[in-house]
Amino acid sequence: MKTSLRHLAGPALGAVLLAVLSGCATNVNTVERAQSQAETHYISDKRVVTDNTLARTVRVNAINQATVSGNLLKIQATVENLKNDLRSVRYKFEWIDKDGMAVNSPTEGWKVLQLQGREIVNISTVAVSPRAVDFVLKISEL
Repeated sequence: MKTSLRHLAGPALGAVLLAVLSGCATNVNTVERAQSQAETHYISDKRVVTDNTLARTVRVNAINQATVSGNLLKIQATVENLKNDLRSVRYKFEWIDKDGMAVNSPTEGWKVLQLQGREIVNISTVAVSPRAVDFVLKISEL
């Protein structure tokens, strides 16, 4: 019995450890239409970086805007994990009216976002009031 355990501990244990450890750094491959049928309405944005480490880890690539239900602003942000391993961040959208005042939204609390290595995801939200004409997206580390 000792011989078979010693024999198993060599290559088989190494293979198991390799499989387990490689699962910790999963990158994401994607497939999409070569000629997109979607018409995006990207908007210019202003970025305020207060955490350089976070800025080197997670990046907002683009902001897309649309109007839904006739008069509600919808915002979609494309967020990318710049690292090869799993990253967890939290984010929230805040709404602003035409006078620059915050529009209270009970549904817009902090949300957790988990990103696999090099994964790009879209996060989105819809304003709860037609008074909301602008937004602020906040992202922070957990």
